[in-house]
Amino acid sequence: MDALRNGGDRRIGRTRQVLKEGFLAVMREKGFASVSVKDIADRANVNRGTFYIHYPDKYMLLEEIVRERFLQLLRASLPPNPVWDRYTLATIIRTVLLCFEKKYRHRPPSSRFPAQQVETVILRELAGFLERLIPAGSEPDRHKIRIISRLICGEAVCWSQTPDAFPPDRETELILSVIADEMRFAHPEHKNGITSG
Repeated sequence: MDALRNGGDRRIGRTRQVLKEGFLAVMREKGFASVSVKDIADRANVNRGTFYIHYPDKYMLLEEIVRERFLQLLRASLPPNPVWDRYTLATIIRTVLLCFEKKYRHRPPSSRFPAQQVETVILRELAGFLERLIPAGSEPDRHKIRIISRLICGEAVCWSQTPDAFPPDRETELILSVIADEMRFAHPEHKNGITSG
């Protein structure tokens, strides 16, 4: 029974992967607005019904791709068991900056790029990540976490679309200074935020 379920899980995973690859390829060619489910299914070499088994629409497919990539970036930039401190916050800020820099390259987004959807997913995932990271009952509370998430994402979007922006480390320190001076961290030994190296 487990072998059958694992085989099914692998098939589901492979199907989802080819749908994601097909979607990204078609989106690069046509732009998000012009991509249809038929285009995605054709590129993935599956029928439209298969697409709808996995996703209700192209928006949910996009959301899954953005969510997976963003969380993968965060996890890769942090140690396995991060603690809520100034260093971790600085690392998260820098990761969000670099994520948006990769998308916008210090210029306004193309009309072919679904900027609003991408920004919304990243904001939601960042807030969720911070809620899971910060110990219950400590500073900040959930409302402050949402504010911090909006501050980080909003500034990262603006910075990543500005041609003559500060370098990422300087921008990280600026954002960190706005947030961290009011925060209480569990591990005060990281007082400087970004470390060289």
